[in-house]
Amino acid sequence: MDMEKFMPLFSDGMTVTLVGMFVVMVFLTVMIWVIDFTQVIVRYINKKFPVEVKEETSKKSKAQTGETEDIAVAIAAALAYQTKA
Repeated sequence: MDMEKFMPLFSDGMTVTLVGMFVVMVFLTVMIWVIDFTQVIVRYINKKFPVEVKEETSKKSKAQTGETEDIAVAIAAALAYQTKA
């Protein structure tokens, strides 16, 4: 390939590459600024208008409430039905 034809193509390719990299860098920088600004806004709104968060108390399991006999009967019935069929 002749260098006279190669240099303009190389120069154009480098220009497009550098412009593209610059655009991507500017976009990512602006995106980070917007995310940070949004975080500041959300914190301000949460301070002005707090929301109550209800915490669930631990529920007792079925074994603790005395239903173990019902569970045992259901298992025995299921086993009896399986062996009968």
